[in-house]
Amino acid sequence: MKAVKQSGEGRTEQPVAQKIPMNNYITLYGEPLEYPHQVSVDKRGVAYYGFNMATERVSGIKDITQVIVEEGTPAFESLTAIDQVKDLLDCKLLVTGRIRTRNIKRKDTDGSRTKEKEHDKKNQAAEKEHSKLYISVRAQEITDQEYEGDTNGVVLTGFVCKKGDMRTTPRGIRITDMILACWREDDESNVSDYIPAITWNGTAARAADNLNVGDCIEVRGRLQSREYTKELEHGETEVRTCYELSIEEYKVVAPVELKKEA
Repeated sequence: MKAVKQSGEGRTEQPVAQKIPMNNYITLYGEPLEYPHQVSVDKRGVAYYGFNMATERVSGIKDITQVIVEEGTPAFESLTAIDQVKDLLDCKLLVTGRIRTRNIKRKDTDGSRTKEKEHDKKNQAAEKEHSKLYISVRAQEITDQEYEGDTNGVVLTGFVCKKGDMRTTPRGIRITDMILACWREDDESNVSDYIPAITWNGTAARAADNLNVGDCIEVRGRLQSREYTKELEHGETEVRTCYELSIEEYKVVAPVELKKEA
């Protein structure tokens, strides 16, 4: 049974709603690039603190990830304790948690949000242009212990809710990108995280040929950041940074086979 309703050209109408155990685990080991600062306060009055963290690949390339810590959690208490005895910018942290995504509507230049009128397609398009997907890691545990494992490792299970065609980059690399929907099993919000993902070369070819919207897959990879050049109006360009799940390997699984990992 497919978990996602399709509309038009492989796009989805509704979020993934199947409440089944799903993996969403990430481990980061690297250097904080800034001191934690408050980024938001929820309806309960609980504060959330964020900081950017750099993890280094074997190649020496560094990926930048935003880590979010909820006030009052074990991760927050650990981070506070480390901060009391060390300079956070001079140490390495081991962070385990889950990938989180959210769409935030950008404000117009006058400071007001773009307003969408019901049944007004023009305004709906404008609203879409003023939204941005933010990807972060919600920390569950933080320590300053030494770590010799993968500095940026992800194990995640999700449903393919959108998949592009395979294409070749100017550097001759074959890629197939997709969006994975992963239900948040650790809260009662009935929300799924929609995580942009990319496959490379042989894996990209296999994904292009064999994966379909609605397939449930388990993936292993890393959460990466990379710069790209965006072409703007009037021939102008702008260097931007995108954040995505780089898939090293995947396998199709049946929802009934999913199990939570320790």
